[in-house]
Order: sequence, then C-alpha cells, then structure tokens
Amino acid sequence: MKVDLIVPTVAGREESLERCLASFPGFNPIVLRGFQTCGNAWQNGLRRSDADYVLLCADDIQCVAEDGWVQACVEMIDQGKIPAPIVYRPSGAIESAGGDMNASGCLIDTIQPDQTPVDFTVMPFVSREQIERIGMIPSHMMCDVWVSHRGRQLGYETYLCHAYELKHYREMTGRKPGTDPLDRQIFDHEMQKATKCES
Repeated sequence: MKVDLIVPTVAGREESLERCLASFPGFNPIVLRGFQTCGNAWQNGLRRSDADYVLLCADDIQCVAEDGWVQACVEMIDQGKIPAPIVYRPSGAIESAGGDMNASGCLIDTIQPDQTPVDFTVMPFVSREQIERIGMIPSHMMCDVWVSHRGRQLGYETYLCHAYELKHYREMTGRKPGTDPLDRQIFDHEMQKATKCES
C-alpha cells in the first residue's frame, strides 16, 4: 500500500519540514516549495501523485500516532469515510478533535468518542478515488474544509479517528495573518459551482 504525503513548504521552514517528513516513515513525500497558497500546492502535488492514498499535510505538522494508525485510517477510508485527526499543541493540550464551522475558531477542542461525526478534517487523509471526485480549490485557508464539505455532497462523511494523532507547531515563518476573505469567496464559489453541476 503506497501513501503519498503531500507537503507545501516555504523558505525558512526547513527544520519544520525535516521534522514533519521524519515523523511519517514509509510514506512517499511530495514536497511543494514556494506555492502562493496551500490549495495550489495540494493541487500540484495531487497531479504528481500516483498512490492509492494521499495525506494532504503541512510542514509544521508532526505525526505522533502509535503503530497501526495508518491501517485504522485506511479501514475508514475504504468504508467511504474521511478520518479526522486529534491534533495537539506542542504543550500537549488539544488543539482540535475535528472541525465545526459553528465552534469558536471553527475547531472542536474536546475529544469526542471515536468515529463521532465532525464537520471537517484539518489534515485530509483520503483515497485516490475520493480526492479525484472531490477535487481541490486554490485557496490558502479552507481547502481542508472543502475536502469534507464537498466530500459530504458526494457521500463521504467525516468522522473523528482516535488513532490518527498529530502535533501542530504553528510555524509562523511565511504565515499570513488571519483568514483572507478571498478564501471564503473561493470556497463558496466552488461549492456553488459543484452543486450547480449536479442539479
């Protein structure tokens, strides 16, 4: 089973990138350097990928999951689900256990039971079949939200996966301040376009 790890990065984040890649042994890394947005980089990485499964990642993420987590995710994916990770801060506090567009910061910060439905995943781990149907938008923020929301339209619900554990270092080098309103416009436009095509 081949899994491609698609990771955008920018200059100045070399140590973060090295830590990220080292934490995903056995994955095939596809590193995208200098793209203007995360979505653009993920689009490019998906075009270069030929694996059965892909993890759309970020360079300030570290995998801290125990052995067997990949199989747990793949089992969910093969059931037509999208797994959402538990994400920790470097301090060990919970940053997110799935997303909720109505929650503060749009993230759920308490752990729910395993396989609880959530609004979106912050680090999409999907099959080739799923992502080819879902597609990717070119925004910087909300491209992770897109995977779950568009996936839901296509019958792929997102569920919390306790085995899938990450740590987020929130590297500030090259980070844009806040959310660009254009990202929301892109998300809404692409969602309307996708819905219209199906009607």
